[in-house]
Amino acid sequence: MGTGAAGRGRAAAVAAALILLPALASVLALRWPPVFDALLLDRDGLAQGQAWRLWSGHLLHLDATHAALNLAALLVIVAVAARQRIVPEIGVGAVAGMPVISLALMALQPTLQWYAGMSGLLHGVLVIVLLRRGGAVAAGLLLLLAFKLAWEAAAGGPWRDIAVVTLAHRLGAAWGVLWVAASGAVRSLMGPAAGNRH
Repeated sequence: MGTGAAGRGRAAAVAAALILLPALASVLALRWPPVFDALLLDRDGLAQGQAWRLWSGHLLHLDATHAALNLAALLVIVAVAARQRIVPEIGVGAVAGMPVISLALMALQPTLQWYAGMSGLLHGVLVIVLLRRGGAVAAGLLLLLAFKLAWEAAAGGPWRDIAVVTLAHRLGAAWGVLWVAASGAVRSLMGPAAGNRH
């Protein structure tokens, strides 16, 4: 029972961090522009060795509406992950995915000078949750997400006069697939070894 309680405590701590860190970063950055500038995923900043931007850029938002929508989506995803008991995996996957998405975005869209927003990361954690859930409902939602990404790639365009970097959505979703595949392969490799220890 102690192990179960400890596990629930870790999951609760990770869930709180997943929600509170981007909320706090968004509030501070929207209130004080120098904070926004210091945390922005910025090409020039990266060239100067400011590696934290690979993570912090995903915690920022351009206005209060942008922040509210993304944080609401994050809250729903974390709640579903909690029911599936995979919140710690979502946390690790998010931390590992942020720099991967950032570097891929900078490499594949060389004209992009800066990026701020959680939507790419949200696509990644959503894919992880749906792939881990499995079943017909999850498969249907993944199909809808694939259609959405395809439509964005073809149409693009701004949202509320904000230029949406839709490539970040596709990269986030790709990261989610890669994470589940890689973690599944690691579990398969570790399974026999773990079994031999008993």
